[in-house]
Amino acid sequence: MKIDGNAAVSGRIRRGIGLMLSVLLTLSALAFGGCSREQEPGLPSRPTSGPDNATSDPAGPTGTDNGTVVDLKTPLTRDNIVINAYLVHLQNEEVRKSQLEYMKQADVDVASHVYVDDVWVAEGHTFDKYVPIMNDAARYGLKIYSRDYRVQTALNYTDEQLKAIAEEYKGLDGFAGFYVVDEPYDPNPYARVENALRSVFPDCFVNINFLPRGAYPEGTYYKRLTDFGSLVKYWGTLSLDTYCFDKNGGVDEYQLFKNYDDLRRAALDTGMNTAVYVQSVGYVNYRRPSAGDLRYNMMAALAYGVKELKFFTWCKPGGVDNGYTDAIFDAEDRPTELYDALCLINKKIHAIGGYLASGDAVAVYHTRQKTSGVYETVPKDFPVQAEGKTDAILSVIAPRGGGDQFLMIVNKNYNKAQTLTFSVGDLELLLVDDADGELKAAPVTDGKLTLELEAGDCALLKVTGKALYTPGPSEDPNLAIGARLTATSAIGDGTAFLCNLHDGVYDDGAKGALICADGSEQYVTFDLGTAMSVNRVDLYPGGKGSACFRCFPESFSILTSTDGVNWKTVVEEKGFVPDKTKVPVFRFDKVDARFVRILVTGFVKKDGRGIAELGEVAIYCDEGGIPDEIPTLYKEPEDNAGDSVSKGDRALAADKKIYEAGEPIMITASGEKTDYLVFYPENYVPGKDAGVFYASFDTTISSRKDWYQVESGVPSDMYDWFCATPSNPQVVPFMDVPEGDYKVVMRNNSGTVLLEVFFTVEG
Repeated sequence: MKIDGNAAVSGRIRRGIGLMLSVLLTLSALAFGGCSREQEPGLPSRPTSGPDNATSDPAGPTGTDNGTVVDLKTPLTRDNIVINAYLVHLQNEEVRKSQLEYMKQADVDVASHVYVDDVWVAEGHTFDKYVPIMNDAARYGLKIYSRDYRVQTALNYTDEQLKAIAEEYKGLDGFAGFYVVDEPYDPNPYARVENALRSVFPDCFVNINFLPRGAYPEGTYYKRLTDFGSLVKYWGTLSLDTYCFDKNGGVDEYQLFKNYDDLRRAALDTGMNTAVYVQSVGYVNYRRPSAGDLRYNMMAALAYGVKELKFFTWCKPGGVDNGYTDAIFDAEDRPTELYDALCLINKKIHAIGGYLASGDAVAVYHTRQKTSGVYETVPKDFPVQAEGKTDAILSVIAPRGGGDQFLMIVNKNYNKAQTLTFSVGDLELLLVDDADGELKAAPVTDGKLTLELEAGDCALLKVTGKALYTPGPSEDPNLAIGARLTATSAIGDGTAFLCNLHDGVYDDGAKGALICADGSEQYVTFDLGTAMSVNRVDLYPGGKGSACFRCFPESFSILTSTDGVNWKTVVEEKGFVPDKTKVPVFRFDKVDARFVRILVTGFVKKDGRGIAELGEVAIYCDEGGIPDEIPTLYKEPEDNAGDSVSKGDRALAADKKIYEAGEPIMITASGEKTDYLVFYPENYVPGKDAGVFYASFDTTISSRKDWYQVESGVPSDMYDWFCATPSNPQVVPFMDVPEGDYKVVMRNNSGTVLLEVFFTVEG
């Protein structure tokens, strides 16, 4: 929910059918433009020219040798971490001068979401109002996002119209980029918007911020992130906001670190950078962070490879929603005690940030398992081992250009300073100085590293001559595994994800889906990293059972290229009719290829759109060792009678065994008036697993988060059900149940399981 009018905050407040369960706040996504660091200290530099930063326009290949150029999309390496202030009062000259000076002194680089009027409304965000603000910001070495109302309604505009809007901002020194959207449930349509804006400003910020993982079914968040990252032609940023400081003084590690790790892995796999919002204000169920809390949140994010830190919020939000505490500034634009603390934290981050900005967090470990299943503890063979009860995060930062790795250590105690001790053996370590970023001798004695760190603080060390982490080679001969994937479209409906096409799992029925509304060709491209010999591509169908092959492409080509410019068609199929019992295998004469592209020209019509679904894509140089006969998951349709159980006067039934995705799932139950139903993935164990479960809500029973009271013989339409996370029971409407196996459970008022029925959803 966006709060406009007298409210300065753009926060999303989730309510479950009238019961407010949680608050999620706002965001941005990122990329930077404008000037080099030599011109304005503290700001990131522009991307360098050359193939690693190519910004080609793959508008649609012809399927011939003159296909379009592939964007290699290496992540832009800035020269420092970006620090972003969100919600800043800049609506008049006096306030503007004061706030710009405060931000400059605090080492802030950019401001997103600023006041342009005394009364903030989205429609008031026009180009003319940003010009004086951006000009003033430039004089302080700062830059400003534009929340141009036209860009905030960007899906209503064509690519050419969006490019014309972007052109208006050329020449504004204080321009940082565009604030497009906050927390869309399906972000994929906004990739088109980002690509259009970046065609004018390839390295600008583009704010497309994601919902956190709790808004989606368990196991799908990383896939959502990689879908979007695969659709962005230029380098960009995956951004999210997640808030962890509860009223009781604790930290929700599940929310914090699960989100951070999904973000980290998705960025590594798609060539994107990452950004997160740092909680700097209190609201309802969240406490106002202390300096230690703030430092801990920022350093933990950096340990997970984040390249931009954004404060929610800089100023205290005002207006109709008055549940917020003071933030870094109060409602009268006066600095609070957090401001002084933040100045010191930001200066340290910029001192060490050059090393962090130029590398990726390739491995992250925790020394103690405080929250089960949330993060990996330090492996026994890792060269650095904690002594005693040391509670810390260890992150391996690998420079993108190669060379010695870095070790980042974060004190996980956010309440007080700690002495942390590690056994490091004969590792050669240099400490990065907090003040100037210079390398100096590390405090190591007799193979023991000892660090004195403030609450939530970090240390960064260079490890010379030895790699702390080296990923092992894949033993699977499939060259698509580990390849970087890009695509022209992705369905975004929660049932299919592009990363399923090369995850190395061949027997789960998972799929990726290309879409088109106008019949235009679509493609997915695999970048193998270097030219290799290739002579075979297997196209596994998506789905299983009777749904297997349901939307397999009808006409398609397979193309190869060594340079991403010149393409060779090695397979061409029109009106393809598969043998549904066998995986389609396509052999061709051996070619050298760095890029392999599946180009679809014939689609299956579904819901008014063209759909093309594929399961795993396998790319081989096969010398005869890989079987040609690979069975699929297809089964002839069987009797679809539903599952029904009864016990005394209680009964529970699903009217079918197999439902199609998007079809209403009808459950009929009878029982005592205090009995209730819950709906789970079949392998989910309530109270044990921390994953997403599915539940109905009856708001007259406020004591239950998963309450649906049984009305004897009355069917329940699954369209009315919702999803939630046990550790953070926020809810959002959930209209389509993803593919998978499920169970509906009847419980009595004490929670005891009475009856269960099972069913499957197929695509």
